Amino acid sequence: MRHASLTFLGLGLLALTHAGCERYPEDPLFAYGRARQWDGTPLAGAPLTLERRRDGVYSPLSTATTEASGDITFELLSGDVVNWHDINEQQSRLRLTLPLDATGRGVFVLLTMQDDVELPTLQPWDAHPRVDVGPQGSAIAFPPPPPPLEVPETANLPEVLSMEDNIPVPIPPTPPVPLLWLTSGEAPVWRRTGTTSPWTPSPYVLEDFASPQVQLRAISVGNWGFSPLGGESSSLHFRVEWRTGHAPLPEGTLRPVSRGATCEPPFPEACPWTDGRLESVPLADPKTDPPVHGLVISLPQPTRLRHAVVRGLRHANSYEGKEWLVLEGSPDGEHWQQLNRTVLRELDSLNQTLNFFLHSNFADLTEQESPYGDSPILLGDAEPAFVELPLADAASTRYVRLSVELLEYSGGTVPGALLSLSELSVFE
Repeated sequence: MRHASLTFLGLGLLALTHAGCERYPEDPLFAYGRARQWDGTPLAGAPLTLERRRDGVYSPLSTATTEASGDITFELLSGDVVNWHDINEQQSRLRLTLPLDATGRGVFVLLTMQDDVELPTLQPWDAHPRVDVGPQGSAIAFPPPPPPLEVPETANLPEVLSMEDNIPVPIPPTPPVPLLWLTSGEAPVWRRTGTTSPWTPSPYVLEDFASPQVQLRAISVGNWGFSPLGGESSSLHFRVEWRTGHAPLPEGTLRPVSRGATCEPPFPEACPWTDGRLESVPLADPKTDPPVHGLVISLPQPTRLRHAVVRGLRHANSYEGKEWLVLEGSPDGEHWQQLNRTVLRELDSLNQTLNFFLHSNFADLTEQESPYGDSPILLGDAEPAFVELPLADAASTRYVRLSVELLEYSGGTVPGALLSLSELSVFE
């Protein structure tokens, strides 16, 4: 693959460099925003709090009350939003949240800023998942996504320049896309994007997890630059997240033959990738262990396998933008037959660059990020894979191996390191 030569123009660089050298920590800054109710009417007279993250925990930084128009202004100090004593975290991560309504709808924004900025308008998504149970399973219906975020008149969009055609292209906030988020307890069972309503999860997706639920979520990520006359230039990097309440799903009854299987690399206790607990567990400690390029599970007895589900797989990324998931089976652990090989991701050089530019600032999300207690949604290079796939008809299999292949510049492939995984399930 031939990479395009890409250069960020103008305000795109402001998101990555420190522009407020003329400011002192005690100088005042202002963040202007607007809040609406789900139907678009102003959210008037509501006290809202802008929070700041320190040591992974959010605490109040500034509180203000919305006006009759829904407008709100937060007054801050430069030292509140730019950490002058820590070069590794020059811009503090801030959070602004609208309270949940009676149906569980909510919206919040994570952001970093350098000087005076206008914030994205916060308006809950007029949505709720509807579950209809029929003979084919549970059909989940959902509405269109939230509308694209409005770019303030005072804001400028960063631009990316492809040297192949020498045409600058503005980078608007990513369009919100409905994400179906299935959970059991608080653990993610499945995440689904790019589908039309209604969607029916297969029995393999639901497996035998207790009390499954579905909610709708959506995210928009963007960067705006501001250059006021007589003022300091500033940039705003933000991530807006919408969510709905949960709707219950009928419990699944399909138990995988891999439940409780042992695995290699070994684990001190039960194998965490076949125990059905859905907890994301690293395959190796990157600080002390060599990279792991394959996970092998040992079934209790040879079985003719028909289906597999991979949940929460994070892996090394290809510099050429294409990766494959490979599943193989073996009767003896020595002779392997391919059961499935499917593309995990394929991006051209432009979208690889945009992926990094838009999502790298939010690649470290934790359970504390959501004010509503939702699990974090990682995007970009950090996005985990959830894959359901049929397996090739093969002889009875005792061992199953999961691996990832990465495209090389030469056109060949190399093994990719497996970073973490929630669950590998295979079914007869």
